[in-house]
Amino acid sequence: MVDSATMVDLPGVHISVKHTTRGVATNASGGFLITARPIDTLVFTSIGYHSFELPLMFEEDALFIMLRENKIMLQEVTVRSNRLYPNKIEDHTKVAPRTLSKVQMLESPFDYFWKLEREKRKLTRVIEENNRTQTFRQVITDPDVKTIMMEDHHIDEDTYYSLVEKFNLKHPAVHYFTDPDAIMEALHGFFDKNKAAAKID
Repeated sequence: MVDSATMVDLPGVHISVKHTTRGVATNASGGFLITARPIDTLVFTSIGYHSFELPLMFEEDALFIMLRENKIMLQEVTVRSNRLYPNKIEDHTKVAPRTLSKVQMLESPFDYFWKLEREKRKLTRVIEENNRTQTFRQVITDPDVKTIMMEDHHIDEDTYYSLVEKFNLKHPAVHYFTDPDAIMEALHGFFDKNKAAAKID
């Protein structure tokens, strides 16, 4: 099995017997071995090449197959990349205060509803929320991020803060992302779509 133009061996070409599940692939030198009946048709497929069907019609001990490259002209594509998070994410995870469990609540309901215990539960919820959103908060408050977004999107500081405010309201799920680059991609996408309207406002 070779390329029809260069005559170079083609490894990894898939050969199957049509209308069956039998198939093999060519080895490193383009060779293959498959058992088929004289009435079978072999189908040759490989990425980047036209598929080829060969009705056997008669018994063949050896085949010399040439596959033709499948050239596809694509429309012009512009590839643009966004600048991602330039700094290291610091771990600012805090430990929540110890509170009574539900079992302890049943054992001692008075302690569970005691004012200090209620305040500890409230503080625990705040700390847990801060821990879950710490990556987002670090990215969004980083001065380098503001500089990147303003430069890449050609906006002033007022427009930047206006867009960040809208982003925070419209995309609360991003607040829980732990990948800073994913947060940056979401910001870039939002700024691209909304900067024109924000400048008018």
